[in-house]
Amino acid sequence: MLQRLRDSGLNLMVLLVSLLVFLASFGGLSYFAESSRPPRLSVLAATRNLAMGEVIAPGDLVEKSVYQDENASLYIPATEKARVLGGVAALPVSAGQPLFRSAVLAPAGEGVRLSAALADHPGHSLFPLPLSAQNVIAPDASSFIPGDLVGITVVIAARPQAPATPISPASLAFPALTPEASSTPTPEAQPGQGALERTFPPLAKDLFPQGVRVIAVQGLPSEAIQEPSDGAGFTSVAAAPAVIDLAREKTLILLVPDEGREALALALEQSDRLILSLLSKGEPGASPGFTYWDFEELFRADREQSLSATEMPLEVEPSQTPSPTPLPAEPTATPGGG
Repeated sequence: MLQRLRDSGLNLMVLLVSLLVFLASFGGLSYFAESSRPPRLSVLAATRNLAMGEVIAPGDLVEKSVYQDENASLYIPATEKARVLGGVAALPVSAGQPLFRSAVLAPAGEGVRLSAALADHPGHSLFPLPLSAQNVIAPDASSFIPGDLVGITVVIAARPQAPATPISPASLAFPALTPEASSTPTPEAQPGQGALERTFPPLAKDLFPQGVRVIAVQGLPSEAIQEPSDGAGFTSVAAAPAVIDLAREKTLILLVPDEGREALALALEQSDRLILSLLSKGEPGASPGFTYWDFEELFRADREQSLSATEMPLEVEPSQTPSPTPLPAEPTATPGGG
């Protein structure tokens, strides 16, 4: 009986030791397996198919666990959910697919996608302005960094001439003056009409007195430059620089109001000079422009002020001329005197 109890206790001890060894081995292997796996990251994924241009609502997002590797920075973490809500899907997203930063137009995608900057600026566009254009006068490309405020001034030297229209012979015949026509009074010139006619070019005009923001400074590949073709009616000065300077092949990406995009494009094509200035802050309101006639008036006013300040009235006291001293009378010879 005692021998049987002793054998049973020994068997239980062996069984217990075996169980402990198994548990220790299993725990060690599990820990080794878990330690060899990369850490996990909770990211945002789509709960349904999102088409391009759809606004992201709270019900469209769900948290999903992915392995954290070298591509984890491309996903949007679950902690940035508030920065994604209200954004716009810039690319189609399938249900269950994690959201890439480049796939949304929202603050969470800023710095990755240029168009993400438009989420906070409705009514604006990103306008590429090449610094290599012949008529663009600007500081060196290294002087611009994203966030700078830039002023754009257009200088036009002459007003474009209207195309000549053929004159028909019938238009050369002068109609006879009728009493009704001769009695028609000539319309009088409206006050200020002459001043408005003098505001035509040559002129200088600030297109954006409030300034425009630089979003990015990008390089322009030299292969994109096209040689001018002979016989072309209009050629872009930005596409055909006279001398290719690789150091200045840069393009500024500007945040431009939508209503000023066409004016800037036309100024880049037809203006004689397009001057870029770095601003500290913009001026509110529109700029009336500065014409050649304004320059003449300014020059005349400055000249009159300068001459009036330098001219001193000369107060010359009348000098008293001394009366000449009468000379002594010479003795006259008497007749018969010796």
